[in-house]
Amino acid sequence: MRQLAKACDVQVAALYHYFDSKDALLSAVIAERNYGGRMAEPLDLDRSAPPEQRLRGVFRAMWDGAIEEEAVWRLLLGEGIRSEPAALPVGQALLDAIGPGVTGWLAEWVPELADPAAAADVLLGLMFFGFLRHMFEPATSTSVIADQAEESLLGVVFSRVR
Repeated sequence: MRQLAKACDVQVAALYHYFDSKDALLSAVIAERNYGGRMAEPLDLDRSAPPEQRLRGVFRAMWDGAIEEEAVWRLLLGEGIRSEPAALPVGQALLDAIGPGVTGWLAEWVPELADPAAAADVLLGLMFFGFLRHMFEPATSTSVIADQAEESLLGVVFSRVR
């Protein structure tokens, strides 16, 4: 809260005037971002494209959205890694929206998949790993990280040999 207040050039007490706790602030940020609603929106993909291309499209939609929201993800991941009690219910609510959302997108856009839920787990795991790479390998562009993650995703999901 002190870091946020400093970044906003306000006193910490001003933040607590609007938010009772860090949990309330994190919840408000996540609610304002409407991740659950975003996951319900249709993707702009070509249904006639090969399944590999459609899978890439789903991954890239998730990746681009996460990079666009990087500040929020860094905050939430940092708080979650430190097991901050305020972040845990907010993070769980986010997982509850994103996991089924990605599974739904995969079921809709890549019906060739035998197990969309397992493919969603792999996709989200690669996104998390990619985000960690982005944080700890800042010289590597997000496009390169995404391209490599997409290749890994295709290799695992479609059992391709590299």
